[in-house]
Amino acid sequence: MRKIIQRACLIAAVAPTLLLAGCGGGGSGGVASTPTPPTPSTPPITGTPTTSTPTTAVIATTPSTINFNDAEYQRSNAAVAANALAAYAAGATGAGIEIGIVDSGLSNAGGQFTGRIDPASRDLVSNRGITDEGGHGTSVAGVAAAARDGSDILGVAFNATLLIARTDSVGSCVSSDGCSHSDSAIAQGIDLARQSGARVINMSLGGSQANNTVVSAIRRAAAAGIVVVISAGNDGAADPDLFAQVASDAATNGMVIIAGSHDANGVTSSFSDKAGSYRQFYLTALGERVRSFDENFGHFLFSGTSYSAPTISGAVALLAQAFPNLTGKQIINLLYSTATDAGAAGVDAIYGNGLLNLTRAFQPQGSSSLAGSAVPVSLASNGTTSTAMGDAVTGASSARTVILDGYGRAYSLNVAGTIGHAAAIRPLTGSLVGDIRTTNVGNGPIAISMNIARSNVGQPAADVRALGLSDHDARLARFISARVLARIDGRTQAVFGMAEGAGRLSAMLDGRADLPFLVARDSDATPGFASRGNQTLAIRRDLGFAGVTIASERGIVAKPVADRLSDDGYAMASIRFDRRFGSVNLSGGGGMMREGGSVLGARFGAALGGGGATTKMLDLRVDWDIGNGWALAGAVRQGWTRADTGGVLSSGRLSSNSFAIDIVRQARDHRFGLRVAQPMRVEQGGYDLNLPASYDYATGLVGYARQRLGLAPKGREVDIEGTYGRYFAGGWIDMNLFLRNQPGNVETAAPDRGAALRYSLGF
Repeated sequence: MRKIIQRACLIAAVAPTLLLAGCGGGGSGGVASTPTPPTPSTPPITGTPTTSTPTTAVIATTPSTINFNDAEYQRSNAAVAANALAAYAAGATGAGIEIGIVDSGLSNAGGQFTGRIDPASRDLVSNRGITDEGGHGTSVAGVAAAARDGSDILGVAFNATLLIARTDSVGSCVSSDGCSHSDSAIAQGIDLARQSGARVINMSLGGSQANNTVVSAIRRAAAAGIVVVISAGNDGAADPDLFAQVASDAATNGMVIIAGSHDANGVTSSFSDKAGSYRQFYLTALGERVRSFDENFGHFLFSGTSYSAPTISGAVALLAQAFPNLTGKQIINLLYSTATDAGAAGVDAIYGNGLLNLTRAFQPQGSSSLAGSAVPVSLASNGTTSTAMGDAVTGASSARTVILDGYGRAYSLNVAGTIGHAAAIRPLTGSLVGDIRTTNVGNGPIAISMNIARSNVGQPAADVRALGLSDHDARLARFISARVLARIDGRTQAVFGMAEGAGRLSAMLDGRADLPFLVARDSDATPGFASRGNQTLAIRRDLGFAGVTIASERGIVAKPVADRLSDDGYAMASIRFDRRFGSVNLSGGGGMMREGGSVLGARFGAALGGGGATTKMLDLRVDWDIGNGWALAGAVRQGWTRADTGGVLSSGRLSSNSFAIDIVRQARDHRFGLRVAQPMRVEQGGYDLNLPASYDYATGLVGYARQRLGLAPKGREVDIEGTYGRYFAGGWIDMNLFLRNQPGNVETAAPDRGAALRYSLGF
């Protein structure tokens, strides 16, 4: 039985001399002639543009610094439509990979294939040599692997080696019917390519049903892990032609790709046989007006599924070079799963798996992990810093590591580029919750205070779970804070707080004035990050010569996302002493804080060692009563944090501090305060990470290198706030003005400024 080659339609010469030619059909049909092409222009890129990821290099190849997006590339519309730039930038050119071309031979008139033709190439019909008489085999080879020389076009895999199996019957290519090929010659060509080490075999052939000789040869190639690409046919039929159908039988284990054609806009070509019942094996590539050259090195635009096939074969060669760990079956799965969906959603009867898209095929697929381990790593987000770290990781480039995707392919990832910083907060909003009801109850040595906000529309949400209210009551009222003060004896007081910080309760026991600052916080007002669900206990004992306060606090580290039920908690305990020397009161002490899943409120994924940290704190404060109601105060907190080590984190140490300086005046009918404060900020320190830095595909060996991830921000938030209040009609009218410079410790953040006017009435 003889096969008719899928003779493509020669549209027109690209050179000044205009040539037109007729078209032979794949099977019985012909392809209609298309108009003469206009002056060559940049062909549109087929497929949806993809979003870049922090992965920058494929480890199997050396990333290239060459600008491949030049005039030669733009002339090579098969490569452009396949989005091949991503492969070239990663260093993949097809070098070292052999493509078997079973066709009408190859002419090297332009020197496009010099040094890249396997010596095993031969004529399997006669002793004519491999020189192409009709031009079909040469034009197909040009699409797959023409050299990149700056003057013509480049093939998709322009450095690949070619095994040429010439199978055309003697004299058939010069006939008006086009080249014909016998089953036995085709089978010998497939076996020759397999024996010569080809990773992919291209057959731009078609027509009547293949016999068992051809099918058996394809099965042997498939069993050897070789990808076989066959053109679908040019009859415009609903199914591929019989040759492609039989060649992709179940015994080939899915190792055959049927190549359909689309135009420069990604629309299926009218002449192309469609996917039909063979949709799971079908992939489309540019096959309409494809630039290549004939046996005399004349440059033409060709149409036919004969040219979709070598585009796909070239793509297989690029993947095989870049990722030597991939099997042929994995390469096929990658091409199918990363194809641009077209037509009906999913795998359909027209486009099959979709349009070839090498940009996506070269991106990591599936779940990723650090090389040499099962530690998961995200391509998008491996952590979020806290406000204490601000913009520390912005622009960082030192934490580079090697990851493996779901196919075991190695990539270089800038982990620092996957760490975000906490979203900007507006502390004034949370300080102005309207319709607050404060309930105070006293009975002997016990005093209770509770703040409840009615749930008016537009007010910020509050955490009501700690109250244990019914669903109905929880909808009506939202818990803000509560405290219970108990005088145990003449020298001892204790206070229990809910949603109150340990610093605030300790200040209340010390007798410190509580001026209504809304934005600028005291140095010990918070643990250094946003929290919720706080439960606090503070006990103060007057020792006579001094006072000692012991406090503890526990709560949940607030997340910058909607997961408000996170159980990443923290606990802290402190002890401080205070003593008055005339008009000066000195206080100071130390404490410790333990975080279960965060580091100073920041969250890091397993790729950065995970969470958990211990912080030691030192607090110092001076209050000076100047007289006539005036007072000066200064407070500072210094912290030393040690992150839990393990996995990739060999060391994680941070030094942080916060401070506040106040000048205040308290009178019977008015009050004034000015505060300059810096919230908690990491001053120095970071992570020492032992990250995979190299990967050997042959052995699976991983090389490690220490990377430094600095967590001290460039920005420094400084808050300035003034407050003035007058007593009026049984309550206080307070005016606040504030300025937050570089809020969130982000150097480029715009200043946050504002004002508030409040009236509070006590009963």
